[in-house]
Amino acid sequence: MEEIGVGRPSTYSPTIDTIQRRNYVSLTNKRFAPTELGEIVNEMISEYFPEILDVSFTADMENDLDEIEHGKMQWIKVIDEFYKQFEPHVKRADEEMEKIEIKDEPAGIDCDVCGAPMVYKMGKYGKFLACSRFPECRNTKAIVKEIGVTCPKCREGQVIERKSKKNRIFYGCNRYPDCDYVSWDKPVERPCPKCGEHALVEKKLKKGVQVQCTNCDYKEETQK
Repeated sequence: MEEIGVGRPSTYSPTIDTIQRRNYVSLTNKRFAPTELGEIVNEMISEYFPEILDVSFTADMENDLDEIEHGKMQWIKVIDEFYKQFEPHVKRADEEMEKIEIKDEPAGIDCDVCGAPMVYKMGKYGKFLACSRFPECRNTKAIVKEIGVTCPKCREGQVIERKSKKNRIFYGCNRYPDCDYVSWDKPVERPCPKCGEHALVEKKLKKGVQVQCTNCDYKEETQK
């Protein structure tokens, strides 16, 4: 953003915070990726407000605001010129965007409470499963992803991928709360060859991923 003259250092952090809170992007492995909601919003804005998405528009507007601050331009003139171009787009969007309906995506499983099909819903912390008969049936479930690893603590459950409220990935046993196993590092489906019983996990390093024991000093070669 700084390279193309958009925003100021003081605005970068609030901007990133806003798009995260609105679930337009998700942070995974220290990288931002657009969410489904973010992609939909981007498509809508691109269709109805193409000039607003033009980087040069934002840069030019910021230059005009700087000129206003220094007394070289009149704010009424700047706002008037902007609104004359912006108003038709707002009117069109107000008339047409109401017709757009984002349908729920079928999950391919049935509700274990009422038997109706479950669908994917978008919430504050990302997607989740919900009954298609909502609000008559309020059954919801978190979306879990098994990683093919037996829980190293209880030896009965399966380790699943979860997300914290800050959208950080962690791993836990699917038998929770009966089993409270949890790990920020991804476990591996084999015991440590050195100490024999304790779990191996994947540690993410700058140079790659390294398999380490959670108990002893055993480490494997870094995987590229």
